[in-house]
Amino acid sequence: MIRLRSALLALVMAATIAFAGLSFAPAAQAETYTSAQKAQIEIFVPGVQELRDRLPEVERFIEGKRWRDIQTFVHGPLGELRERLSRISRRLKGSDRATAEAAAKDLSKHLVALDEFAGKFDYKRAGAEYLESVQAFDRFLNVVP
Repeated sequence: MIRLRSALLALVMAATIAFAGLSFAPAAQAETYTSAQKAQIEIFVPGVQELRDRLPEVERFIEGKRWRDIQTFVHGPLGELRERLSRISRRLKGSDRATAEAAAKDLSKHLVALDEFAGKFDYKRAGAEYLESVQAFDRFLNVVP
């Protein structure tokens, strides 16, 4: 009787594991936003997009080795960027928010490094930080609905 009970218990456990392993997880749904939420986000996007559109100016400054202009641009027009990105990030949901916050943090880090290397007249490193900042900026904007 004990052998039968053990065998039956083993069979039930195997069946449970098999059914649990074969069950399908629900498909992950994309983050959805109401029209009101989108409208709130869209209030801040043009200001951020305007700064992204002006970013190639920095590339020209780097090519011309106009170090003071780079620093002025980073502290001037891009000085409000962190706050603007934060306004948008706070209104995003779940994974979008996490991705946007990481991209904004990365962008900020690269702009600080760009400013530092411009102060050291380091053409190569300033160029590399510029390219990284462009990529981080684009990652942020790609998350925004």
